[in-house]
Amino acid sequence: MRPIEETSLWFFPTRQREQQPLTISRATAKDFNMFRVWGRSNSFPQGRPAEIPVKETKPVVPDIKPEDAVIAVMGVTGVGKSTFISHFSKTAVVGNDLSSCTTTISIHTACIEGQNVYLIDTPGFDDTTRTDTDILKEIATWLKKSYDSKIQLTGIVYLHRILDNRVGGSGTSTIEMFKELCGESGLSSVVLATTMWDTVPLDKAEEREEELKTTPEFWGGLIEHGCRVFRQNDGSVSAARIIRHIVSRGKPTTLQIQEEIASGLALNETKAGKVLEAKLEEQSRVLDETRQALEEQKRATEEQRQAMEEQRRLQEEQSKTLASLQASLAALQIAQVANEEKAERERAAAAELEAKEKARAAELEAKIRSLEEELESNKQKQEKNNAEREDLRNSKSWFLDWCVVM
Repeated sequence: MRPIEETSLWFFPTRQREQQPLTISRATAKDFNMFRVWGRSNSFPQGRPAEIPVKETKPVVPDIKPEDAVIAVMGVTGVGKSTFISHFSKTAVVGNDLSSCTTTISIHTACIEGQNVYLIDTPGFDDTTRTDTDILKEIATWLKKSYDSKIQLTGIVYLHRILDNRVGGSGTSTIEMFKELCGESGLSSVVLATTMWDTVPLDKAEEREEELKTTPEFWGGLIEHGCRVFRQNDGSVSAARIIRHIVSRGKPTTLQIQEEIASGLALNETKAGKVLEAKLEEQSRVLDETRQALEEQKRATEEQRQAMEEQRRLQEEQSKTLASLQASLAALQIAQVANEEKAERERAAAAELEAKEKARAAELEAKIRSLEEELESNKQKQEKNNAEREDLRNSKSWFLDWCVVM
């Protein structure tokens, strides 16, 4: 829970007593169910209403009389509430962007055509720094104090930027909460005024105004219960026209939320509080769905990451396997080249050996032929010698025979 902060709110005692401003403790918890304003709480015995701690401060609250007009100016943050009030009071602090420059309820005194008017500047809903719960609580606190002091609102000016393309989601729930805050009887005291007409082409602005007025979820339902629509498009002139309309009614109003709280209901038990609670529940549901979607996306992303990691691991394994196969293939290719070179060398050696053997065989054949020829020659010589010996023998025999004869 966020720490308790102190915010100064104007407190109205009875008109006969000396009026003093009081500081109201304001819980700034985000969760709507974390606060109770005047309702029953387990921390208080027998369900008695919780008391709001107050402390006195020195500034003096203006003396509001029954004939004075009290007009609240409401709307979302950055709609131009303080600018509207600044047309009648120099005490209004005007911002220069769409962020909130009104952080707490403040009262600005003005005299408009002889009429004392107290303009109530309220913090805007859909603030970037505060929750709607905080803002509704602060407005309800002020309304409760004004009700207890028998001070009734003369009317409410609810401002809306005409430059907003459409009202949806948070905008429609804000309108519904405002409707329940006022109640059907209080809506007749409300002026719905569009601002920032100079920022949009006139035809577009008129088209958006018509959409606001005719759509039941926007302003259509409010207009049916008596709200009037004005254009805040001419500075102090149109602003004075709006104030004159409210003052001319001369009929103070009590808002529904004031009666509900006065009857003992806690803020979250009022109709406006229930609308806010439903809005918070819807936001919580959307956040839950968003969180679930993000968790699903996270799981899907994790699964995708794991799948990618597994794919990367497989790719690394495949890369390693491919590298190993490529190394093996390179080794096989090297071995094949080496084997081919070896085979080539062996073929060359075999061819050389074959050539040598052929040469040797040829040489041997030549030698054999030479020997055969020499043998044939020797044989012929032998035959010749034998023939000559035979001739010699025959001649010797003849000679001997001759000698004998002789």
